[in-house]
Amino acid sequence: MRLTPVLATAAAALTVALTATACSAADGGPGPTAAQSSASEQSESPSSTPTDTGEPFDAEEFTSRLEAAVEANPTVSIDVQVKLDEQTSATATGVQDLSRNALDMDVDLGGQQLGYLLVEDQYYLEQPPKWVPVSEDSDNPLIQQTLQQIQILSMRNQLDAFVAGLEGAGTKGEEQVEGVTTTHYTATVNTDKAFAELEMDKGEGTPDEVIYDVWLDEDDLIRKMSFTQNGAEATMTATDWGQPVTIEAPAESELAEAPDSGTP
Repeated sequence: MRLTPVLATAAAALTVALTATACSAADGGPGPTAAQSSASEQSESPSSTPTDTGEPFDAEEFTSRLEAAVEANPTVSIDVQVKLDEQTSATATGVQDLSRNALDMDVDLGGQQLGYLLVEDQYYLEQPPKWVPVSEDSDNPLIQQTLQQIQILSMRNQLDAFVAGLEGAGTKGEEQVEGVTTTHYTATVNTDKAFAELEMDKGEGTPDEVIYDVWLDEDDLIRKMSFTQNGAEATMTATDWGQPVTIEAPAESELAEAPDSGTP
């Protein structure tokens, strides 16, 4: 069973799309916030301007409320939409259980379908009709790349990095997100601290801080998060917080042997 070469391209797309809660390796300073909000949201919130971070809000209170809400409602369905340029886009959808850092995610990169599982600290990559176990001990570069992609997909990992790096917050008032009343916040994240939490290299050209837009509902649960940098746009929406999810490891008969270092 071979890992397809498309993973190299997928890695780049997923990194941009799914590090919206951690950091982004891009030139220049923080990207515009809220500039890509829908026309209806912009009309509801006159303060939604590219560089306006809103009224200052206590960062510690913001993170403590966010963490408490997730702890009480650890399961979630998420949808990530990313547009890298006019020709390249990617989506990632699925369910996660943040209490046990488990996920079942499907990724679509320009029509290429990729499936990822994380169950009880074991990582899997879907290679239909089989699943390939991904070992942290593997010296196959594509296996290691896949491992990093799954780690990036983990909302638990990204939330921990987001909290570790958050140094400032602002509020921009109430807005509707898919019919739900939310409070629109901005969050300024120190990328050195975020990358350190992820145990990942920051990368040359990464700004010292980035600003994200975060929409929390009345229970302080994330309903939407967005980020824009150098023309790449990424938006995550979250629903069904606290609802039951089923995330199970593949059966033994569904497993394929992972390639060794000599099998690309």
